[in-house]
Amino acid sequence: MNYTFTLLESHYEKLKKHLVREDGKERAAFIICGRCSTKVEERFLSKEVICLDNQDLLTSEPYQVSWHNNHFVAALKRAEPRGFAVVLIHNHFGDYKQFSSVDDEGEHHLFNLAFNRNSGDKPYASLIMMGDGSLIGRAWKNDLTHDTISKFRIIGKGFKLDYPLRTENHLSNEAFQRQSLAFGKALNQDLSKLKISIVGAGATGSATAVMLARLGVGELCLIDKDKLEITNLNRVHGSSIRDVGMPKVLVLKHHIESFGLNTLVSIVEDWVSTRESIEHLKTSDLIFGCTDDHAGRTLLNRFAYFYLVPVIDMGLVISVTKSNPPEVQDLQGRFTYLFPGNDCLITREVINQDVAIAENLKRSNPDQYESLKKEAYVIGEGNPAPSVVTFTTQLASMAINSFLNRMTGFNEFDFSPHKIIFFHRGMELNPGNKEDNHCRICGDNSYWGRGDMQPFLDMVL
Repeated sequence: MNYTFTLLESHYEKLKKHLVREDGKERAAFIICGRCSTKVEERFLSKEVICLDNQDLLTSEPYQVSWHNNHFVAALKRAEPRGFAVVLIHNHFGDYKQFSSVDDEGEHHLFNLAFNRNSGDKPYASLIMMGDGSLIGRAWKNDLTHDTISKFRIIGKGFKLDYPLRTENHLSNEAFQRQSLAFGKALNQDLSKLKISIVGAGATGSATAVMLARLGVGELCLIDKDKLEITNLNRVHGSSIRDVGMPKVLVLKHHIESFGLNTLVSIVEDWVSTRESIEHLKTSDLIFGCTDDHAGRTLLNRFAYFYLVPVIDMGLVISVTKSNPPEVQDLQGRFTYLFPGNDCLITREVINQDVAIAENLKRSNPDQYESLKKEAYVIGEGNPAPSVVTFTTQLASMAINSFLNRMTGFNEFDFSPHKIIFFHRGMELNPGNKEDNHCRICGDNSYWGRGDMQPFLDMVL
C-alpha cells in the first residue's frame, strides 16, 4: 500500500509559522484529515490544523517536546464522527531528518490509544517538519507497524511536491536536458513523480496529453468514452485515417507510447462518473478537464474541493454568423484552476445545471430522456460546435504553462485561477473571486478535504 499526504498551502504555512522558529525548540500540532482510500493508495487530506501553544505543552526543548494526552483525545473526539484521521506533526532542527527512538516510543503509545479509542482500521500518521520546511512522515497501521509516506503535495496558489531524497537523486534523462536548462533538474524529477488524469481525449485533451508526456510526466490516465470519427482528424493529436472507429483514448495511448519517453499511460473508455474512472481520479495528483459535457464538469468541480486534487478545466467557444461564408462573432477560450480558496465553476456560471441533469438522464435512462426531449422538458443536442486545432492547442498550451508556473514560479505576477482569452480581440481577462460567496462547494470550507463519504461527493450521480 502506498501512503501519501496532501496539505492545503494555508495549512502548511500555518504549521511552518508555528513549528519553525528561531529559538530552536521543538513544538507540536495536530492535523485533522479526511481520507481517500483506494486499492493501491491511502491518502491523507488536511482539513484542520490544531496548534499546541506553550501552555498546552509539558516540555518544549531543542530535542524534545511533550504534551498531555487529553489534547490528543480531544482531537480524536472531533475526528471520530466522520471517520477522519488525526495526524501528529512536530519539528526537528539541523540535519536530523529522521524519526528518533523517542519519537518511536511516544508515537507507539499515542496511536495505540487512537486505535483503541476510535473504531476502524484506517491508518493514522505522524510527520516531522525540518527547519527548511521540508517534510517526512509515516503512516501508522492498526497492528502498530508503520510505512513511509512516499509523497507530500502542498496545494494552493502554488503546487509543490516533497518526497524522500527529492533534493539528492535528480534524474538525468538526456531527453529532458534542454528543459532542465530552463528550470533545473528538480522539475524534471517532480514531473516524473506525477500522475495526471485527462478527462476528454478530443481536441484540447489530446493536445494536453501529448505536451504533458513530452514534458516528462510519469503517468497519464486518459478518460473518454468516444470513438474517433473522421471529423476529429483535423484536431485530435496523434490520430490518422487508419484510427477511425477506434477509441480515442487508445489512439492517444499508442501515440504517446511511441515517443519512448517512458510515460506510463492508462486508459478508461467510459464516462468520468464510472467506478474505474473515479479510482484513477482519486490516485491523481492533478486533473485536466477537457470535456464539453456539463455532467462531467459538475463531478470534477466537486472533486477538486472534496479531494484536494487541483482541476484545470478548459473550454473553447467559437460563435459564427449564419452567413456564407460565416463570420466569427466570438472566439473565446477559458481555463480555470479549481482548488479551495477560489471560486468553482458553478459560482463562475460555467456549468449549466439543467444541461448537466439532462446529460446524466441521457446516460442513466435514455428512453426517458428521449421522451422528455420530445416534450421539451430537457435540453437536446444542437448542431456541432465549430472547432479549430490551432486555438484548442494554444489553449491547452496556456493551461499547462499556468500549471508549470505554479510549480516553478517563473511568472510571479500571474497566478490567476480564472483566465478568459478573447482570441478575436487580442485580449485577456482575469476575473477575481465573487464577494460574499455562499456556494456550498467553494464558499464554505466544510467540504474541503472531506474525502471519502457516502454518497460520493455528497451527490447522486
